[in-house]
Amino acid sequence: MTGATGTTGATGATGATGATGVTGATGATGATGVFEQFQVSENSPNTSGSSAVSITATPVTLKTITITGVPTGSRVWLTGVVGWQATLGSSAIQLQILRGATLIFSINAHAAGNNAFATTSVNHVDITPGTGNVTYSLDALAVEGSAMAIGGITFTGSLINP
Repeated sequence: MTGATGTTGATGATGATGATGVTGATGATGATGVFEQFQVSENSPNTSGSSAVSITATPVTLKTITITGVPTGSRVWLTGVVGWQATLGSSAIQLQILRGATLIFSINAHAAGNNAFATTSVNHVDITPGTGNVTYSLDALAVEGSAMAIGGITFTGSLINP
């Protein structure tokens, strides 16, 4: 005949940690993201008063960026912002994005009154950028009166893979 089971004793001390195992093989490289080559051209510091670029009836380039190695079927997302001031009564400017020498986007903005301040943004996707190295510029021109790009000024672009 077996007797009754006795009470459980105290738990013993934890043993030493064992050695670390061998590192496993590196996994396959993941897919490339959709966005690549984020490019930016901006004032430094990028503040109001950081520029003094006259905007007249003749286009003036404010910023330039280059996207390199553009493959077939890609797109390029372009954004920008320009702080400006009317300098001759009520003024209107046109901001333009050019691919090389080709105008691909433009927008007009108006500031009512002499010395009026304004901020104008651009946002465009170039759906036919071509291939290879592609240079874009952000230009401004006065369509009424005259103005001054006073900053901040930022121009960005990013390659969107097919």
